[in-house]
Amino acid sequence: MRWLLLLALLLPGPVLAETLPAFRVTPAGREAPASLLIPSSHQPEPGLLPPAPEAFEGRAALLLESVEDAEDVGDLLRAPPGFAVLDPFPPAERRLLEAAIACTRLVPEPLSPLGLFLALLAATQPPAAPCPGLPAPPATPEGAPAAGGDPALRELARRRGLPIQGLETRREMLLAVRGMGGDAVLRLVSLMARQMRQGDPVLEVRMAQALLAGDFDRLRAQLLAPMAAEPGLAQAFARQMLDGRNAVMARRLAQRLPRESLVIAIGAAHAAGPSGVPALLRRAGFRVEAVRIPAAPLE
Repeated sequence: MRWLLLLALLLPGPVLAETLPAFRVTPAGREAPASLLIPSSHQPEPGLLPPAPEAFEGRAALLLESVEDAEDVGDLLRAPPGFAVLDPFPPAERRLLEAAIACTRLVPEPLSPLGLFLALLAATQPPAAPCPGLPAPPATPEGAPAAGGDPALRELARRRGLPIQGLETRREMLLAVRGMGGDAVLRLVSLMARQMRQGDPVLEVRMAQALLAGDFDRLRAQLLAPMAAEPGLAQAFARQMLDGRNAVMARRLAQRLPRESLVIAIGAAHAAGPSGVPALLRRAGFRVEAVRIPAAPLE
């Protein structure tokens, strides 16, 4: 979700880290294989390299937050007849959202607030061509190629013949968004649209620095800061999109980690604080060590 800066890693120059922050997770008090938890970005980003291929040696699978599945989620994206989801938006935002809806055409209109959110998100995700009527994505800084993120991890797993699995289904992720409430989802969409039109490169750089330093608490605070002007939005987002999903992911990992060595990739904000996935795994009895792992050399 680059436009909202959820996991933005846009750097102002060719700043490439030689190591990446991660967590080594081992079941405590027993002989069991260690797993590697990598907080990162869902998309390739300038300044972010993937881990070195050695991170996948001896692993049983790659686990991502979610993967595409075949389940029909149209019931979550459609609204009752006559519902006008764009009515609350000012003209400039409405035109941008109309372009996103026309570009993606996820389901027949009328869209629910959740459907509008997903249409805007889908319209801005690479590698699809830019949608007519939407701002062009930020240019890649010269000398800092877009790399890393989930696509690079998928490719590393495929090269080793590893299965790629999700910690949640698409429906579960969408239900978490819907749990914020329709009004909060619309205010989140409005914020996303404003970020698309205006951007905030200073915040983007600070989030990148926090991620590469392994300072996930600072990154979470920077993620939520743009929502502070909207009453209750940051709290709803943190409750549903971070803390609630963290608990689900940690519970599912706790079931698999005692018997498998895994590479696990989650959005960096999910690693923050006492409600983050690493902290929850520690409370579940796992040994969780912050480490630095080698990044892949730039090709």
